[in-house]
Amino acid sequence: MSRIYHDGALRNKAVQSVRLPGAWDPAAHQGGNGVLLEGELIDVSRHSILDTHGRKERYYVLYIRPSHIHRRKFDAKGNEIEPNFSATRKVNTGFLMSSYMAFWMPESEMEVMELELGAGVRLKTRGDGPFLDSLAKLEAGTVTKCNFTGDGKTGASWTDNIMAQKCSKGAAAEIREQGDGAEDEEWDD
Repeated sequence: MSRIYHDGALRNKAVQSVRLPGAWDPAAHQGGNGVLLEGELIDVSRHSILDTHGRKERYYVLYIRPSHIHRRKFDAKGNEIEPNFSATRKVNTGFLMSSYMAFWMPESEMEVMELELGAGVRLKTRGDGPFLDSLAKLEAGTVTKCNFTGDGKTGASWTDNIMAQKCSKGAAAEIREQGDGAEDEEWDD
């Protein structure tokens, strides 16, 4: 289950189902270097796509109000070059919507994220299409939780982590009684 919190009344987001007349091929929309974007999560919607071959995929669409947008750049070896976030200049947004943007994330990846509406996020797209390569939660301008490759599953149960820590410490702890550690001559008889 995805964990998206909102202070308003509890409302389940309905899944919008689409049946395609052809094959569903997200890779066809992933050409180019893509963008790196920071902004605020405004809303989410859920979508299910079924193509003619019976392939079914489910996505969350995240609606983001952008604050910073940079084109992703790579060096000759294919390593990504981090942009200078303090550098700003006005650019023609072209296909980008100026008030908010919609990005698609597979439901399975969204299930391990904990996001609140209004939260700051940093995302990278797969190519110049709407599909996400990575998503990170921002707090005070720094990345705190993310789903970048190589990271453990974000959103893992913190209760399980605490209990595992408690169990490992519990085995090493000695059982002590009143007065343990005091020398015999320190006792008043």
